[in-house]
Amino acid sequence: MSRSVHVFVSYSHDDKAWCDAVVKHLQSLHDPIEVEVWVDRNRIRAGDQWLPEIETALARADLALLLISPSFLSSDFIRKTELPKLLARRKKGLRVIPVQIVPSPWEAIGWLNETEVRPKVRDEKTRKIKALAEFGNEKSVAVNRHLSNLMVEIAGLLGEAGGHAGNGGAGRAAADDEAVHARAAATLLAATLLQEMLGEAREDFAGQVVARLGTFCDLSGEALFSALRLFVEYQLLRSEAPTSAQALQETLDGLEGSDTARRLAGELKRGARNGDFSASVVEVNSRFFMLARERESLWEAYFDTVERVARDAPAPEQLATLCRIRVNLGFVAPQFLVAGLLSHFEDDWRPVLNAYQHSIPKAAIRTGAFESLQASQWNCWLVWGPSIPICRCEQWQGKFAYQYGYGDENNSLPLIEIDDNERGEPRKLGPLVTELAAAGRSAKLVQLTGRLRWGPNFLGEDGDEGERFPGDDATGDLIDELDRDDSDEELRPRKYPMAAAQASLWCGEGPGHAHHSDGLVLQLEQVDREVDETRVYFSAYLWMMYLVAVGKPDPSDPEVGPCLLRRKCYPQWPENASQRVRVGDARLWEDLLPVFVHANIADPAALRFQRRAVVENSLQLLRQVWERRAEFFDADDVAAGIRFHLVCSSDYSGCDCAVRYPSAEPLPDLLRKRLETEADRDFAAAVIVPGSADNPALRPWGLAGYFSSCHLPELVADYFGYVDQLQRQKAKR
Repeated sequence: MSRSVHVFVSYSHDDKAWCDAVVKHLQSLHDPIEVEVWVDRNRIRAGDQWLPEIETALARADLALLLISPSFLSSDFIRKTELPKLLARRKKGLRVIPVQIVPSPWEAIGWLNETEVRPKVRDEKTRKIKALAEFGNEKSVAVNRHLSNLMVEIAGLLGEAGGHAGNGGAGRAAADDEAVHARAAATLLAATLLQEMLGEAREDFAGQVVARLGTFCDLSGEALFSALRLFVEYQLLRSEAPTSAQALQETLDGLEGSDTARRLAGELKRGARNGDFSASVVEVNSRFFMLARERESLWEAYFDTVERVARDAPAPEQLATLCRIRVNLGFVAPQFLVAGLLSHFEDDWRPVLNAYQHSIPKAAIRTGAFESLQASQWNCWLVWGPSIPICRCEQWQGKFAYQYGYGDENNSLPLIEIDDNERGEPRKLGPLVTELAAAGRSAKLVQLTGRLRWGPNFLGEDGDEGERFPGDDATGDLIDELDRDDSDEELRPRKYPMAAAQASLWCGEGPGHAHHSDGLVLQLEQVDREVDETRVYFSAYLWMMYLVAVGKPDPSDPEVGPCLLRRKCYPQWPENASQRVRVGDARLWEDLLPVFVHANIADPAALRFQRRAVVENSLQLLRQVWERRAEFFDADDVAAGIRFHLVCSSDYSGCDCAVRYPSAEPLPDLLRKRLETEADRDFAAAVIVPGSADNPALRPWGLAGYFSSCHLPELVADYFGYVDQLQRQKAKR
């Protein structure tokens, strides 16, 4: 069976063609070794922090090749960043092989002059070692012959290190294996918790932590790597300052007896004794949600690094926290929290204020009274992040997540259960939230146990092709069984099909309309306890969204919906994500008027009152707009008749499909009843409520598509993109 080894290639980008030739030969090596080559341009993805990536690869390397050329020797980055680390590793046993690809004054470099350079052939006249380029270009037969000879030498060196060199090989192989796992553990610690430290200090401290942990647990090899994973997870879950070297040192010092670290010490000892750290349980309190949100980037780095450095790491689709997380209490709500405006812009008000100013037309064009009102309502509604109901339409096909925590987005996480019942609903959570309507509330206090996972790794779009997870009985519904003629091949793990409405949980760097704000997901393992107390508090918006339009159909397509203000046209429906830009360019949010209250949806008494409050607030606001319509709108629009269409709400999707978990008193029903008692009948007739004679249940496709709650995440993302664009334009000025 092949053994994986890691080769780091240091080169100048001016020598890309030569690097490609060397890498091609390296990748031909297999059995008894399988070479994994690290080259920066292939391994550093868009958005990655490139320096930590390179440092991690340097720390993981079993062998380093230096492609020597004048460009290599003159590179400040190579000379000041890569070489010092490689030479420091060489003192600890790393094999470093310089390969001269273009004639260079390498003999004048002290450390190079003391190192055996390849190829070894000397020029008969000058007696200098010849560079590969002196034998021909990178595709020539002569150059490929020299590279083949070099590969044979490298295979021998790596094979010897792996235990294929005679007596004592097994012992050396075991020692090398322990060193590889120790190095991987140090890399994981450095990449996750020691990002604030620099260079060699970070590597040295990481090595010291791993060594002390190994001594404490009396572990080495793969077991030590697992212990380090638990140590890192514990810091991220419970430490007040997980990235502080001093705090890490205090935790290590406290393992022998301090109360602050005794739980961690107990789990480490138990895992070492049983040889299984995956059964470890870390208990967390209500601060867990806030800390998880604050440390989301650290968790992303953790999962990414485990995948890259662990020798026997599970596929990304199966990677989760090693420990089980027991959340003492939190509220489960059948809704999805759309990213808030301030969260998206990292609490920077300047982009929001800039966008607000651009929303108001110049006085010479219009008074701007309606635009001021609309922009204020829209931005205030978005500030902390509204939640949308879970629907039964196409946008919600596949698995879906609930909201779990204590309300706004800084105190909640998406909660997903993989195991479904025969109706396609989460087996444990489905019945739990179905009972909420009868109790007159929309959230319930629950204690549960689960594991954190990185959404883009294991969640995907419904309909993705792929095979099921091997040995996972809970994924039988992912694909239909098909007759296959490749049944002897190893099954490729696939991602779980996820609702398109929750694209932010799985998109990663995917569709442009999907914001990447909810990558961290809690996967349910068990519900430990339900709390039936009703005098509790879970904060969420109750909201109603109105499209302000004209009282006649759109002239270009009567079936699309009502005519928009100022003769604005509906954009053509996007057939794919790349066409979404034309919807963003239409700026459909400019005619949306949200009305909302911050409510306690876990207390039936408070919720009943606040439902009626948001309906009354709606009518008060709309009535003022109606009475001032001559001031607010163009004369042609006023003459045609101003209408207020309820397009969706916090418990109504507006897409012509029923929500999956209806409320006891839907807001559209309360609004319709209240309008029956409205004294101003002209105003009452201008408020169009779904299900009335003026707006049948079969929704026009423009309302159902562009303005339903199921598509609100896309519309909100369009607005975020617009704000980003305005801010970039302002910066250029």
